[in-house]
Amino acid sequence: MDSANVEEQGTIDIDKMRAGTCGRCHMLVARYAPQVIASNGIYHRECYEAWYFGRYGRRPALSAGTNGDRHRFTVREPKAA
Repeated sequence: MDSANVEEQGTIDIDKMRAGTCGRCHMLVARYAPQVIASNGIYHRECYEAWYFGRYGRRPALSAGTNGDRHRFTVREPKAA
């Protein structure tokens, strides 16, 4: 095998990886792991809940995804008065 060919197969596009990283722990979010889609990024559900509980002292209100995206949760915004 050619060494250049082996190097090409082993490379990973870093920019694509950054798109799927958690906003709190900066680790990759697995495709089917429980995740929260917030206005400012994507988070592991555990990371988001830990941050929210530390800041507000209660668990966040999350909306579950549809059948195709059961692993994705979105943040429910409080209703305006």
